[in-house]
Amino acid sequence: MVECGSTCSPDDPQPYITASDKIISQLSDQVKLLYPPKVWDKISPRLFATFWSLSSPDIILPSQRYTSEIDRIETAIKQVNENEDLAQRRKDKEIERHKDLITKLKEEQKSQEVNHKLVLARLEAEKDEWFTNANSTKVDAIMQFLQVCIIQRSMFTASDAIYCAKFVELCHKMQASNFSTLIYFDRIFSDVSHIVTNCTDNEASRYGRFLCETLKGISRWHKDKALYEKECGKSPGFVHIIRGDPNSDGAKRIEKYLDYENFRHVCCKWHFKLTKAMVFCFDSKDYSQIRNGLTVLNKILPEFPVVLNLAQALEKRILKVKEEEKKERPDLYALAMGYSAQLNSRRNTFIAEEKFHHVEKKTPETTAASRNSSPARKDKRAESVKRRDDTESEKKRRREDDLKKEGERKSAEKKVKQDVSPKTKANGVRERDSETDENRSKKKKVPTATLR
Repeated sequence: MVECGSTCSPDDPQPYITASDKIISQLSDQVKLLYPPKVWDKISPRLFATFWSLSSPDIILPSQRYTSEIDRIETAIKQVNENEDLAQRRKDKEIERHKDLITKLKEEQKSQEVNHKLVLARLEAEKDEWFTNANSTKVDAIMQFLQVCIIQRSMFTASDAIYCAKFVELCHKMQASNFSTLIYFDRIFSDVSHIVTNCTDNEASRYGRFLCETLKGISRWHKDKALYEKECGKSPGFVHIIRGDPNSDGAKRIEKYLDYENFRHVCCKWHFKLTKAMVFCFDSKDYSQIRNGLTVLNKILPEFPVVLNLAQALEKRILKVKEEEKKERPDLYALAMGYSAQLNSRRNTFIAEEKFHHVEKKTPETTAASRNSSPARKDKRAESVKRRDDTESEKKRRREDDLKKEGERKSAEKKVKQDVSPKTKANGVRERDSETDENRSKKKKVPTATLR
């Protein structure tokens, strides 16, 4: 937090913004030395310096927690007054102590509110400089932001994990230029298995807390259509398609925002990706992946799984882990047993996929029509037919060549047999006749030898 004396107030945040800008500019010049220049082609050094210089109290105002704590202390004061066993002097001391505590909490809350408003004013002033590099796309900027900021800090402490999720929510709420909330969420749930594989046990626990906080924000929008239309319906972070007007030389453009029902479809896709990542960890047979996968699942249990068929898929893998690891690795067996028990306790909260998002029932006629109506499918089908015809013609040509060669071979053998000379045949007859005469003479000699 930047100290600027008594001149800093929420009504006139400019002195605070000026002081912060001076410090962040100096930090931006220094952080450029931490990474190669190609990193700063995708995100600005100011974003990096701002992200790492703030903490949870700067962007999160726990007003409800302050209120509940003050109410608890006031209830304690009433109980002290109603306690007839305490002496009046003791009562006065206890009441005075509780009132002092309430005064301190209110002063702290007021200080937090002032700091929170000043930080938000500063972030609002510089948000358009974070992702506005013309040399990078939105996907490249989001990927770099995840690599050097979000993923690293989300594993430091539990407070940092919540801070990372809230910072992204703030980027979406302030509508930071060139920041796509959809791409950010899609990349988060696409890379879970790779990140979980390389975590320690504590890092997996903190990363799971970060995912849980991220899923909590998505779940708020998924459950309430009115809230989604208010916070995301016209947000630049939820632009789905941008098309230029061909008749206006690019002067006009049509922005198509993601509607509520399509957002529900995307949420189901993210839940499926998360399930697939966990199944991959369990099927790997690797000790670290199984342990980290179970740790992450325990942390995100309040928000995941929600869809019944995805929960059943996880349950089957957990059952398999329990059977395989019961004797070989008892610690994994204990983790699997604990998660399985908690999952069963939430069974009544699971909903069918048809209730989570709209699922069209496909008939054979509609399926065939959809296949035939797609130009891409027509081209693929025509290409496959052509390839099949080429293959059949090639097989036919080879078959004809083989038959032709077989016929030539047989005709050649027949010709060789016909070309045998008469002399060879006569010699063969003569040899057979001589052998017959010799056998006859032997037969005639046998009875002569017997008479003698």
